[in-house]
Amino acid sequence: MSDRNSGNIKVAVIENALLSSYTAREGLMKELVALHFEVYILTNAVENIEKVERMGVKVIHIGSANYNPLDISGYIFKLTKNLIRIKPDICLTFTIRPAIWGNLIARFLKIPVITNITGTGPLFKSKSNAYKIIRKVYPIALRKTRIVFFQNADDRNEFIKRGYVSPSQTRMIPGSGVDHEKFKPIHLEKNPNTPFTFLYIGRLLRDKGVPEFVEAARLTKEKFPNVKFRIVGPVWKQNMKSNTISEIQLNEWIREGLIDYAGETTDVRSEIAACDCLVLPSHREGMSNVLLEAASMEKPTIASDVPGCREIIEDGITGLLCEVQNPLNLAVKMQDMIGFSCTEREEMGQRARKKVIREFDKRIVIDNYIREIEKQLNLELPPVTVIQEELAPVENL
Repeated sequence: MSDRNSGNIKVAVIENALLSSYTAREGLMKELVALHFEVYILTNAVENIEKVERMGVKVIHIGSANYNPLDISGYIFKLTKNLIRIKPDICLTFTIRPAIWGNLIARFLKIPVITNITGTGPLFKSKSNAYKIIRKVYPIALRKTRIVFFQNADDRNEFIKRGYVSPSQTRMIPGSGVDHEKFKPIHLEKNPNTPFTFLYIGRLLRDKGVPEFVEAARLTKEKFPNVKFRIVGPVWKQNMKSNTISEIQLNEWIREGLIDYAGETTDVRSEIAACDCLVLPSHREGMSNVLLEAASMEKPTIASDVPGCREIIEDGITGLLCEVQNPLNLAVKMQDMIGFSCTEREEMGQRARKKVIREFDKRIVIDNYIREIEKQLNLELPPVTVIQEELAPVENL
């Protein structure tokens, strides 16, 4: 191993949105800074930049590459220009578009890359021209990638079967992991008259199951009119229009009295603490961060029986699994959850926390990254235990 000073090492993190850098990836960013790496986050950064830079990283706004050719051209130009300027020793990429463009550009510039397949969404099923192109480009982009992390076995097997990656490139990690000290139980005194609350946290996307959540709310309210359904998360425009929830649609649901909408927040703990059950009817995940966080806070959960959710929930033990894209079945599971006693739900939550501490500790993920960076850059890094200095929460948008 080289004795090269890690303070000379530059790491470029290529992300879709800055949000992930101070939520799912916060622990990893702080660890890299603690090891004296120079860390640059290249992303669509329009807000909370100063909050992220307080971690010791540098944020560079490069916009986003959606499906508009002009946007894609601008994104490629800015990404290339900044990678040439920074001269990073290694790139870390997350999500589809950074994985594709980041890998292609980094290969051209001879920069080693570690890619994280955070999920596939509609990649394999969508018939849109955009996804048809992505399916052709993905294997080209990943062909020379040094390491490809997968968050669930289904995604890994599918990528290998389709020839996107070779088995030797791949490594498994338990999602982004969870900081179980940060996400520890918060026990609130509840008024007996407080309505039972189901909570969805996430981007407002169709493939996250938002329409199923709302329709299940409609069905459940027919039997339990006082039950509340709360949504926390951003109206998301960095996706295909067919997959997004418009503000018009969102406002219709609010006017109907089906949901309460709390906007976006950088700290979801108070929301999780106040709910009775967290729900994620996603069509597919890499490994759901919000399910891990809720479980760590001893909350029972309901989620679709799909990759990235089923690994976290033990059906009937730590939560309930429902049929994917089936709001009627989701409503049945919600009503089952309402029917459990407080003690039964508390016991579910306690078992859930034990499971995520055992299997999904964030330290596992961070250690995997540090180990691979050491190998790729021929380094020997000292062990570091990062003290998590939390970002101050901001008001809901």
